[in-house]
Amino acid sequence: MSLKIGICGSAGTMKSTLAEGVANALGIPNLKSREITEDILRRDGYNYGSGIQIERFLANTGRQNEILRRTIEQQSVPDFVTDRTVIDLTAYAVCEMHHSDASALRRIVDTCRKNVSVYTHLFFCPWVDASVSATGKRTLNPWYQYCIHLLERGVMDEWGCKYHILVAEGREKRLEEITSFLKIGA
Repeated sequence: MSLKIGICGSAGTMKSTLAEGVANALGIPNLKSREITEDILRRDGYNYGSGIQIERFLANTGRQNEILRRTIEQQSVPDFVTDRTVIDLTAYAVCEMHHSDASALRRIVDTCRKNVSVYTHLFFCPWVDASVSATGKRTLNPWYQYCIHLLERGVMDEWGCKYHILVAEGREKRLEEITSFLKIGA
């Protein structure tokens, strides 16, 4: 059986760390979202010191379409674990593009909805009311991340996605929760 595991949630919820741990435990590829976004940011001259929020910089129709296209291409392999799903892409696009090109946003959301069925398992890392560490690569505002959290939950519920909300705290316990859910040895 093919395993296509998506770990979704807002920034700072351990998605990338968990995806790496699960991929290692399963011996399958870990598809890293930053390989796509960092390439785009570098190519388009994003300056981390500029004060422009990364999500706002990426929130133009061309970049959003490229991120979506490259994410779908990246996830076309037989087995994977990823820290970016089409659920995440939908939430960030809606949050950042709702006031601009409505037809472009509709195409992105429709494409994401069409492609959500690729995942055999979805795990949701819930938002916590805590500061997001200052990595220079994410939004520090916890309320922005709360909006993403709410949008993702709403999208998954509206689309009828089957997903598991992670309740354990800390990396090791969350890895145990996921591997137990998948019924594999960690």
